Amino acid sequence: MPIVGLDLTDAQIFQGVNLVLPAWLLLILLPRWKFSHSFATFTAVGFSILYTLLFGTLLAQPVGDFSFDKFFTYEGVKDALSSPEVVLPAWVHYVAFDLFTAKWMVQDSIPRSIPHLLLVPCLLLTMMLGPMGLLSYFVVRTITATVRRKDATKKD
Repeated sequence: MPIVGLDLTDAQIFQGVNLVLPAWLLLILLPRWKFSHSFATFTAVGFSILYTLLFGTLLAQPVGDFSFDKFFTYEGVKDALSSPEVVLPAWVHYVAFDLFTAKWMVQDSIPRSIPHLLLVPCLLLTMMLGPMGLLSYFVVRTITATVRRKDATKKD
């Protein structure tokens, strides 16, 4: 399902999706560098544009007997996701949202003074398993806040 006007196959575009890795490395290794957040945002927006182009191309050609009313049923979603035409847009969707989620986690952790070493496993989980990484971040954030409150109470 190539993008109209772009002479690349899905497999070639898929390889290009690895261009997300520098943004991940910046968030993991240099979270406070002044360009890390901008670069991650720019990258997520770029992948969002790519997703929009892929989805637009997908809408322009039929995918089996898929229709939007089937999107709200398990069978409809299963059929859509099992279609080869949907694999690349779905992957780009995951990549864009996981990166944006990771960027938010890093930004959220800084004013809360969450040690970055505690955040790194959450970021890696987000990169590989999306929602599990976000959940782990909320657990770390809650535990860190609870420990800080208890420490503050002991000092008083």
